[in-house]
Amino acid sequence: CTFTKSFRYTSREQFEADAEKHLVDSSSDYGWSEERPMYGWVVGSCDFYACDDKSNDELIAERRMRSLFELTKKCHEDLDGATILITGASGMLGRALHRLLLDSSSSPSSSSKYTIIGTGNTRLQVDHCSEYFSPATSDTESKQKTVQLHQLNLLDFDDTTEFLHKYNPDVIMHCAAERFPDAFETKLEESMKLNVESTRHLARECQRLAEEKEIANNKKAGPYLIYISTSYVFDGGITSKEYPPYHPNSKVNPLNNYGRSKWEGECAVRDILNNPTPTNEKERAAGGRGIVLRVPLLYGEDCCDLSESPALDMMKVFLPSSAEAAAHTTRKKVDHWAPRFPTSVEDVARVLQLMIDQILENKFPAVASSSGNTYHVASPHRTTKYELMQLQTKLLNIPASQVTERTVEDSSGPPKNSAPRPQCTQLDCSQTWKALGLNGVDEQFEFVSLEDGMKRALIGFPERFPKK
Repeated sequence: CTFTKSFRYTSREQFEADAEKHLVDSSSDYGWSEERPMYGWVVGSCDFYACDDKSNDELIAERRMRSLFELTKKCHEDLDGATILITGASGMLGRALHRLLLDSSSSPSSSSKYTIIGTGNTRLQVDHCSEYFSPATSDTESKQKTVQLHQLNLLDFDDTTEFLHKYNPDVIMHCAAERFPDAFETKLEESMKLNVESTRHLARECQRLAEEKEIANNKKAGPYLIYISTSYVFDGGITSKEYPPYHPNSKVNPLNNYGRSKWEGECAVRDILNNPTPTNEKERAAGGRGIVLRVPLLYGEDCCDLSESPALDMMKVFLPSSAEAAAHTTRKKVDHWAPRFPTSVEDVARVLQLMIDQILENKFPAVASSSGNTYHVASPHRTTKYELMQLQTKLLNIPASQVTERTVEDSSGPPKNSAPRPQCTQLDCSQTWKALGLNGVDEQFEFVSLEDGMKRALIGFPERFPKK
């Protein structure tokens, strides 16, 4: 079928006036309801197709929505035509994943063909660079493509419900979040709503869509929800006395509100979508479709604002004519107390693509585990922010005298006058590699080296970055 338009019914009267068109029995479960959006589709044309006589493909009728059926080949499923929805596609990780999936889907040699729906709230145009990885050049403008995102305010639950109903995704990648602990404290209520309540609403909508497909006997079950969480759900052992490296089932004890919000988001995903003992049809239909992925300190290789990642932020002091550089009589303290494991969002995006592909092929997880669909992704590269800054300035040939003049290492302990942080929250990723069929050997997934990642992230410094 080809549809010429779709529309939303705004009243019972309008819906019932179209009864001869939509053929929905008003007394059925699909009749008018004030509690959910009701849509109509206008059919422009319809046709049939035949399988190739040489193939053994079987034509089947799949129920897509209520009384709408689609004839498809029985063998035609999995990746081809799957819809991936990304929240927070304007952020570091969202951009990397959006670009990777778009590139994979458009590549003639790729077996991964998706429809990708990238969403944002206020920033709806983002630049996707076709090449980051050539440190010999800083000419990024010729390699950029502006991508338009779909507007989605996750704090407007009615609009979110309508959006999901419209695009009916197979996988929702929930990257949107307030991810800066200090900024979180300045807008606590709004940040909690974004990190927790929007996540809970997405999980409930996944459950609802799964139930609808179960009722419709649709062989494609409801959407998976992959929720990005943080290593800050752990306390470094300060209170829990459980020390890193942390496994998915290690005891959590977040020290700041940001960590608490991500933990509560995790609980919402698990409680709604992963109930091990479902008590009703909703829970049974949605069971096991929530995935939590914890990550450490991330950095982007396409950032044009150093403030976007704490792994790059300390380089602002070396921007010419910046306020910080002009005031370098007071040296900037750079943390040398907390071990970090900076991870490129490009690597996390590659792991997520592996996961999404295997989900759509019904091959994930390759090995069942007791992690409750919670996984970790983090590079093995250990450093402090001060050591990282030393590497960055060395790569950029910034004189050691200038580094000494403008910065000083701070080994005194947790940062003062900011949200509390744990000292070390190293993540053990072995369960992730097993789930992806990589036999639990970290070396089988190759993370970019810290040196190469920083080269890519700082290409064009300082001209590429705004002076503040």
